Amino acid sequence: MFFAAMAIVMLCACKGEREYLEFRGLSLGMSAKAMCDSLLARGFVLDSALTDEQTYVLNNAEDLSRVDIVQMNDTITDVLESYTATYNDSTTQIYERMHKEFTDLYGWANMKHNADLHKEAAFRTNGKGGLTLILHNTYSPTMSVRYSRDEK
Repeated sequence: MFFAAMAIVMLCACKGEREYLEFRGLSLGMSAKAMCDSLLARGFVLDSALTDEQTYVLNNAEDLSRVDIVQMNDTITDVLESYTATYNDSTTQIYERMHKEFTDLYGWANMKHNADLHKEAAFRTNGKGGLTLILHNTYSPTMSVRYSRDEK
């Protein structure tokens, strides 16, 4: 009787909806096409030369960002948001701002790399997915955020 009750509780727990990470207020649990359409409505432009059956590539001239929505059968697997700048200070400022936002949301990050020109912070998101913030200020200053449905 006890095992039957535990099986029912486990079954109900598995049926509950999983919370996913959000990218700019959009859930990674939505379809890739719906996320692409939502970003297009927000001023992003689809880069048809780089977009293929696995990846939507969008650019935003306002904040100089690029968003890659990686999908499989219209299910989002990863979203990569990246910024490229002409000088290191601009990407460092973006990194610091986003690092503070994510720290407020998820707590302290696991710093895989923490040097002046290369920082990599992996945040624990309590089962919502994986979130990695990366700063590369070596040859071409870049800053990127990887949102993933899988916690890695």
